[in-house]
Amino acid sequence: MWQKAQPTTDVVSLLSEIRIGPGKSDCWSGTKPANIPAVMAAAAASSGGNLKLTEAFNLEVLSTAVVSATVKCNHSGEIAGMTRLYENMEKADDDTEAASSPGLGSGAPQSNFSRLISGAFPQPPKPKKESFGSILLNKFVRLLQKFVSSAEKGGDVDKSSFRETCSQAAALLLSTLDSDSKTNVESFSQLLRLLCWCPAYISTIDAMETGIFIWTWLVSAAPQLGPVVLAELVDAWLWTIDTKRGIFASDTRYSGPAAKLRPHLSHGEPQSPPEKDPVQQIQAHKLWIGFFIDRFEVVQHDSTVQLLLLGRMIQATTKLPWKFSRHPAAAGTFFTVMLFGLKFCSCKYCGSLQKARMGLQLLEDGIYRASLGWFAHEPEWFEADHGNFAQCEAQSVSSFVQFLQNQQYDTKSGENANSSVDMKDQFHPVWGPTENYATDREKRKQLLLMLCQHEAERLDVWAQPVSSKESTNHRHRISSEKWAEYARTAFAVDPRIAFSLGARFPSNHYIKAEITQLVQTHILEIRNIPEALPYFVTPKTVDENSPLLQQLPYWAACSITQAIEFFTPAYKGHPRVMAYILRVLESYPPSKVTFFMPQLIQALRYDDEMLIEGYLLRAAQRSDVFAHILIWQLQGETCAPEPSKEAVSAK
Repeated sequence: MWQKAQPTTDVVSLLSEIRIGPGKSDCWSGTKPANIPAVMAAAAASSGGNLKLTEAFNLEVLSTAVVSATVKCNHSGEIAGMTRLYENMEKADDDTEAASSPGLGSGAPQSNFSRLISGAFPQPPKPKKESFGSILLNKFVRLLQKFVSSAEKGGDVDKSSFRETCSQAAALLLSTLDSDSKTNVESFSQLLRLLCWCPAYISTIDAMETGIFIWTWLVSAAPQLGPVVLAELVDAWLWTIDTKRGIFASDTRYSGPAAKLRPHLSHGEPQSPPEKDPVQQIQAHKLWIGFFIDRFEVVQHDSTVQLLLLGRMIQATTKLPWKFSRHPAAAGTFFTVMLFGLKFCSCKYCGSLQKARMGLQLLEDGIYRASLGWFAHEPEWFEADHGNFAQCEAQSVSSFVQFLQNQQYDTKSGENANSSVDMKDQFHPVWGPTENYATDREKRKQLLLMLCQHEAERLDVWAQPVSSKESTNHRHRISSEKWAEYARTAFAVDPRIAFSLGARFPSNHYIKAEITQLVQTHILEIRNIPEALPYFVTPKTVDENSPLLQQLPYWAACSITQAIEFFTPAYKGHPRVMAYILRVLESYPPSKVTFFMPQLIQALRYDDEMLIEGYLLRAAQRSDVFAHILIWQLQGETCAPEPSKEAVSAK
């Protein structure tokens, strides 16, 4: 009966069939929102579907909107039917009480007891019964709080149960939208807040898909809720920044081969795997940002309030570039966030926020700075179970590249921002000291564009290693002066970006030469960066006994692999180099160094100062396992080869 109840038109809006992408390669041209993978996934979620990427990258969401509209009708009908049933039962109870009152309406003299019942004598008023809407609101608040509590304790949230509860709660909110009861208003606000925050608390793909479905339903059926819903979502997004979740899990280091083999391949102690899968949370953020981009396209021309809310979110997101996760699976999500920021800043050319052009210019600089921060680390790889995950990541980065290429830079605006912001000692709030803002800004933009193109190509090759797609590599056209300029610009922004640039292009001699010169010039400023070692600890500086080597006692510890490289004869056992290597090895437990025992044994051949021998003896005293492996390795070196093997080798 309840399923057949007809909801009002302002509660449910029937959507026609949605079809995203015709399956042709040209559907990716341009930087329209429909070409951004996160937006397409969010659109599928908002229609009640789940976007699946086929091998041909044919993206379709078929008939899900009609199905979701039916679901909305059913839930709205349930709420309306239950409400009418409850009201009819209440009315029947009231009629029964009135009819059962003795002596009423008969004209007979009433006894004292009858007069007391009928109200002839003063009596306390009956307590007002709680409305059915208020009862349901409180019930759904408790149900959603249970989901949040379960997620915070590490438990699994049932997907279907959570979706059904949220759908029923949304239908209830829309049905009680016009209620004037103070109790209803408080419960309404609490339930609306939970509907916006629950997906952020749970932080899974399924929960975020449910959230996007509910939020889209609310803002489309009741547009007046748009600013309220968006304000709650922005607060929830900022909460994920503070709690370091998903794309903002900057403390998570357990990702990629380098993290699993720390300190062998990278410096630092290894970390245990996180309790929750970080990729789930990162992908949840990707869906979420797709929803925000979609809302931005809707409100950018007619709702300044919602634009300001989105601006607050972007400003807090890009304020500190090092707050982002460096997980290799976060590339697509990260650059989608940056793309959203640049699209928002383009409002300064449209008219909605023209009066805030200087603020938007600073925000755009912050986005450029955060985007360059992604390249402060060496590139890593991620193997996903989903067959087209890497392809989707590459497309996300490509969308960012296309927007950068198509972006029109307003020179006049840049000059105004420079003169307005850099009034004191030419100090820019984002970039620091600068001599020529417009020129330096263009250099940074060109550097970012080149790095993003390389990242997109790298991910595309990782996704399709045997693809017949023609290469779009234009780096062979870059002159030596341009490469040197890239290195100088990167070093000025962050020296780590310059070292990562050298790691991305290891065979580029122009980059290496320029970085070497920059390191020698600014060596006192980069002592905390182990990646700088190969640029001043070289066979040439060892031969010359360069004063640069005097900085080694103060240098940050590098990885064991990098330290072992300095054991080779080319470095001639230089005392300062050897002291640094031994300090690095001593900083790690012997169990981490055991893997490199063969290299250490061979290094004894050039250990004239007996420094390596001293380290091996000290480590053997600290670890019995290390001592046994050392003995076996030394015995292997002292054993004479078997005669039969010598004869075979002679033949």
